[in-house]
Amino acid sequence: MTKLNKTITSAIDERELATILAALRFHQDENLQGHSDIPDQAIREIATNCGSLKSLDFNEIGKLCERINTCEKAHNTFPPLGLTIAPPHEENGEEPLFRVVYVIDVNASETDKAALAAYQMMKDPESWAPVLDVMDSQGKVTRIDLSQESRDRGKEDDYV
Repeated sequence: MTKLNKTITSAIDERELATILAALRFHQDENLQGHSDIPDQAIREIATNCGSLKSLDFNEIGKLCERINTCEKAHNTFPPLGLTIAPPHEENGEEPLFRVVYVIDVNASETDKAALAAYQMMKDPESWAPVLDVMDSQGKVTRIDLSQESRDRGKEDDYV
């Protein structure tokens, strides 16, 4: 059985990012250059999570450093590229709390007009049912296509 890679998100500052990149480049140069396996036992244990993972090779470390550098540049632009949505807090009530994300692209001359146009589309009973991303308190995201489900069931009113 193949293990799936988990995505882990963490907020780090510039100094921490610089240290991570330096550590990755050091690991790449010292432990992976010219070696098929990591010679240092302690570093091998960390890089493989005590043998439960296959460690990244020299080229994979290089690609990871490039990805991290690209992300850093994207986050230092104005306006920032992309959007980060945190999961909701863990609900203590009878039912769990979910964060539902609805994304829509709208042409408009100004931001407030774009928001109003999106709101009007959401309220319009003739609009297609949306595709929504639903996130639980652990950060697991499930994509729900209500338009597909309503076509499958033949009842669009069930989701209004």
